[in-house]
Amino acid sequence: MRDSADGMRRVGPGYHRPQGKISFSKTEVLHITAAIVVLSAAFSIIMRNSHLDSDPTTNLLLIIGMSFILVICSFLFHEFGHKFIAQRYNAWSEFRAYPAGLAIAIVFSLMGFLFAAPGAVYIRGNIDKETYGKISLAGPAVNFIISAVAIAIAFSLTPGTLAYVIFQMLAYLNAFLGLFNLIPILPFDGSKIVAWSIPVYLAVAAIGAVEFAIVWFYLF
Repeated sequence: MRDSADGMRRVGPGYHRPQGKISFSKTEVLHITAAIVVLSAAFSIIMRNSHLDSDPTTNLLLIIGMSFILVICSFLFHEFGHKFIAQRYNAWSEFRAYPAGLAIAIVFSLMGFLFAAPGAVYIRGNIDKETYGKISLAGPAVNFIISAVAIAIAFSLTPGTLAYVIFQMLAYLNAFLGLFNLIPILPFDGSKIVAWSIPVYLAVAAIGAVEFAIVWFYLF
């Protein structure tokens, strides 16, 4: 899977402080729903040739279900990590989808792989460098936590089973997405984390690298 940097944006003042509360606007819910539907469709297209069951109808339902789980537990939770931490710091924070990026996801999925720029979390507020670094760290941190849990569960399952495949993919996608977003150049999360704390960046990157190596060498 290839994914764009989550591209969290910081814009100027002139906003209503949520006072640390987690909230969603109707506009944001629509953008999140659109991103989930399109990304799930892209994953489904990529996995359309998977032989999960001899019954084509059941096979299609399994593929759609797996795609939905993968998108929710990798892309969406990553974005929620940014959003919820930003709101905890009393900043306005909402996700906005990129229509062109979602269209690209569908086009590339028809070619057999995923390259997506689904959208970004935008924040408004007087956020200092340390706070901005912590908000940026939240997304990859969520991915690495999910990957660690998925790795542990996958090792307890029988290879080749449906459950194993699901947790195998969850471990891989989250490890990859977290590492990809740690690239230390703008607009990736890594650039903001490095600007805040290089030791934190190196520690988190090391965790992600170890997880990815475990998945690559022991779960595939």
